[in-house]
Amino acid sequence: MKAIKYLSILVFSLIATSCMNDFDDPLFNEPPFGNNEIGEATHTIAQLKEKYASTITGNSVQQISEEIIIEGVVVANDESGNVYKQIIINDATGAMVIGINDVGLYAMTPKGQRVRIACKDLHIGGYGKMAQIGALYNGKVGRMNKNVYPKHVRLIGIPDPTQEEMQPTVIDESFFTNENKNNLAKFVRLENVSINEANGIETWAPEEKKNSSNVVERNIKMGNTKVVLRMSTYADFANEAIPTGNLNINGVMTRYNDYWQFVISHTTDIETANE
Repeated sequence: MKAIKYLSILVFSLIATSCMNDFDDPLFNEPPFGNNEIGEATHTIAQLKEKYASTITGNSVQQISEEIIIEGVVVANDESGNVYKQIIINDATGAMVIGINDVGLYAMTPKGQRVRIACKDLHIGGYGKMAQIGALYNGKVGRMNKNVYPKHVRLIGIPDPTQEEMQPTVIDESFFTNENKNNLAKFVRLENVSINEANGIETWAPEEKKNSSNVVERNIKMGNTKVVLRMSTYADFANEAIPTGNLNINGVMTRYNDYWQFVISHTTDIETANE
């Protein structure tokens, strides 16, 4: 019996080694996820948003009927749970929210991953007047089915945190103009700001303070502008104490109608500001 057992282990090891060696074959060089037949980008994100500007600002929705391909880098995803069922991509011209009715999206599209999105047959619209690509849901733009998503995305290269799109734009109060409301969800950096509710004890998102969307709103004051910091009770740092003092924070600046909102992927996006 021992001889049979050892022989079985040997055969399994040989098969496993053979399978692992298969990944050196050129046939396995393409990513195992997504649609590798998607071609080069045809539009920038800004061009796509301009094309559907009235639909977006009107909180309406429209199906994309043209062969439009955009390309960008994932600057935020659902890894920590603070971003939910979406990825956010930026290119040199703008930013776009991609809604997908699935979780664990970060596994295939981590931050720094360059992607192409084939937009034809998907829907584009405004959610709180902010652009989103997804599917039709109750007359509005919602999330595309998780089985649809792989047909419309192509992974380009490997995740690279040094790409230009991964370097946040430092903004101050001058950013908050009507013109920039069309330039969201942009990856930005807030410097020397503080969180109003921070007292060394208060946590990010306690259950008893959540709203109907399972979100707790914290507040950052930048001059005379109020910026809402949205924190999900599902975030894996929801019960950590809010850091006090002046901070530098990387995150995605968004909007909901006329309210400025800020979203972080993780507390690793926060650092103490140099005094």
